[in-house]
Amino acid sequence: MPAISASACAKLILLGEHAVVYGEPALAVPFSGLRARAAVEAWIGAPSGRIHIFARDLDLDQEWSLLPENNLVRNALTLVLTELGIERLPTCKLNLTTEIPISSGLGASAALAVALMRAFSAFLGHPLDSERLNALAFESETLIHGRPSGIDNTVVVYEQPILFSKASGFEVIRSTDDFHLLVADSGVKKATALTVSQLAQDYSENPENIGAIIREIGSLTQAGVRALRMGDQPALGDALNRNQELLTLLNLSCPELDTLISAARQAGALGAKLTGGGKGGHMLALTAPDQLERVRNALLKAGARSVYHTVLKQEAANA
Repeated sequence: MPAISASACAKLILLGEHAVVYGEPALAVPFSGLRARAAVEAWIGAPSGRIHIFARDLDLDQEWSLLPENNLVRNALTLVLTELGIERLPTCKLNLTTEIPISSGLGASAALAVALMRAFSAFLGHPLDSERLNALAFESETLIHGRPSGIDNTVVVYEQPILFSKASGFEVIRSTDDFHLLVADSGVKKATALTVSQLAQDYSENPENIGAIIREIGSLTQAGVRALRMGDQPALGDALNRNQELLTLLNLSCPELDTLISAARQAGALGAKLTGGGKGGHMLALTAPDQLERVRNALLKAGARSVYHTVLKQEAANA
């Protein structure tokens, strides 16, 4: 049997991260240029029921039965086996790679889980449809992050720009202009679960003030959707900038992110903010095409470890 391969994209949250956990909408787009990939092949000659995992980016080279119970790979495989009702383990080798930086706010854990589940379920002869895959990916995210919103797995599975809320699910959003984004790595690693739990504690201690900020973030998300649909670049930039101010009030930024965001704005970006869990990871800058090189150079000069360019295309499904 030939190897079965699958991949999944990274994601960017334009507006609404963290607030989406509390029922507000969030606007997110796929970052299709960065991907996680999984390949599964039969392990000829190995004892029955042995699954060997090789994932250099995760520092794994061992059998799945030896992985800790809270390991992402083990969780994803177990979820697929349970979903499909398979009790007899296949004998196979699984290779997992990712271009998406870990703990960076770009949805690496969701992309890894989705790529693995796609490949493994297809190898078992029962490829998961998008709805079932999304439900399992959400379970995987819950095991990793504790209290995820559901937005990461949804964007990664469907690979389309979406407006997402817990109450309403997701809606595909079409833009009426090309929106260029530069995405820069702050160099600071921070687990999303930590910032989610920090905000939850702050919210429980000060529900009135924190709640007001979260509701304003939700309103900004709706303004951002209108800007995308109308092709209004300055309006989206304004929404990004205000969202960053509110995330800073929630103590979710950090000096490294602040430096990059300031550098991007001073170099001509229409708007800039952190993306993802915060306290590190990546930031994004909405930038006119004729300013891309200037903003990119400013970000690198300000200390960005790397800078990526992606485009939310007019009337296109993919970013």
